[in-house]
Amino acid sequence: MINKITVKPSGSFKLKFLASIAKADIYGNKNLTIKGVNTLSLASSYEIALLDNIKYINKFYTSNAAAYIISKSLYTKLKELEKKSFLVCDNPYLSYAYILNHFYPDHNQIDLNNFTNINIDKSSKISKNALIKSNVTIGKNSLVNSFSSIGPNVYIGDDCHIGNNVNISNTFMDSNVVIQDGTVIGEDGFGYAYDGKKYIKVPQVGIVKIGKNVEVGANCTIDRGSINFTEICEGVKLDNLVHIAHNVVINENTMIAGQTGVAGSTIIGRNVLIGGQVGIAGHLLIGDNVQIGAQAGVTKNIKKETKISGTPAVNLNTYLKQAVYLNKMVKKND
Repeated sequence: MINKITVKPSGSFKLKFLASIAKADIYGNKNLTIKGVNTLSLASSYEIALLDNIKYINKFYTSNAAAYIISKSLYTKLKELEKKSFLVCDNPYLSYAYILNHFYPDHNQIDLNNFTNINIDKSSKISKNALIKSNVTIGKNSLVNSFSSIGPNVYIGDDCHIGNNVNISNTFMDSNVVIQDGTVIGEDGFGYAYDGKKYIKVPQVGIVKIGKNVEVGANCTIDRGSINFTEICEGVKLDNLVHIAHNVVINENTMIAGQTGVAGSTIIGRNVLIGGQVGIAGHLLIGDNVQIGAQAGVTKNIKKETKISGTPAVNLNTYLKQAVYLNKMVKKND
C-alpha cells in the first residue's frame, strides 16, 4: 500500500547527462543509466545517492547505489573506489537539488478539478465539508471531520479519528490513530540549496509513515520525508504545537510535550520523554528511555537511559549543580 502512495520518478537518465545538469565531474562509468534517487542505505544498483556529510561515510561502504553525488574534499577521503561512479562537485546539495528536479519535475502538481482513485469504506464517516483529493484510501470505521483536506496520496487505516481543519497528504496511517484539529501532515520539509545568488528548492518527494495507536495533538506539523519516510512509530503521543521535520524517526511509545521542535533526520528512540519547548538539532541519535527536561536545547547525540536538561543540554545532575553554583555566585554579588 505504501508503494501506491509514493511519487514515482519521471524517467531515467545517463550519468553523463546528470553530470551536465549538476555541474559536476564524472569519476567512473559515464554511460550508467540512473533510474532514481535514494538514500545511501536504501539506494539500489540503478539509483544515485547523496553523500555530503562525513558522519555518513560508513554507510557509503555498505551502500548499493550505482553512483554518488559528493564534494571534492569528501571524495579524497574515500577508500574502495573500484566499481563505483561519482559526480564530484563544489556544492553536492545543490547538485542533488538539480538532479531531483529532473526526476520529479511535477511532484506537487494536482488537478483540482479531477480527483481520482478514491476508496472509502462504507462504514467510515466523512463530513460533507471535508475535501478528499486523488489517490486516497480510508479504511473501516474512520471519521474525517469538517473542513479537513485528505490527499493526495493518503492511506488511512481502520478506526482513525481526523479532527477539524486537518490537512493530510503524502501519508500512510495505520489503525487507531487520532489527529487533533488544525494539524498538517505530509507537506514539504524545509529543503533549500544556495546557488550563490538565491535559494533553490530541493524537491520533497517522500511520505509520512504513522504507526498504530498514535495520537497527534492540535496544530502540529509533520513534514514528509525528503526521499523516503518521516516516521512516527506505534504508540507515540505528540502534544499540541509540535513540529517534526523531514526524515525524523520517532520510535515506539515516545511522548513529546508542546512547542517542541525536532530538526531533520534525527532519530529518537523508544520510550523517550521530552518536555515542552525543547529544541533538538538535526542528524542526531537520541537513545531509548532518555528523559529531556523542558526548554532543553539538544545539540549532541544522547546515550540511552540518560536524563538531560539545559541549553546546551547536559546530564541532569550536572545541570542541577550548575544551577546551584550560579545561584550562589549571584547571591555573592548582590
